[in-house]
Amino acid sequence: MNTLMKQINIGTLNRKPVVVLPANIWEKMQAKFNEMQEDLEMHASVSYKKSIIRARSSKKLYTSSEARKKLNL
Repeated sequence: MNTLMKQINIGTLNRKPVVVLPANIWEKMQAKFNEMQEDLEMHASVSYKKSIIRARSSKKLYTSSEARKKLNL
């Protein structure tokens, strides 16, 4: 965390605070935000929750070869 703080430059522009980040840190933050946003949308989805409930209540079992075939492995 301290190395991150050393790379951040905090200043002002037109009397408003401005934070300047290196591009690689910004890209990492964007990737993490997008991942978190997808997770939030997934957890908020009613149809996704229903499909999980349906899958968990199913007692169908697959052999390893059937699972590989379904997953195209």
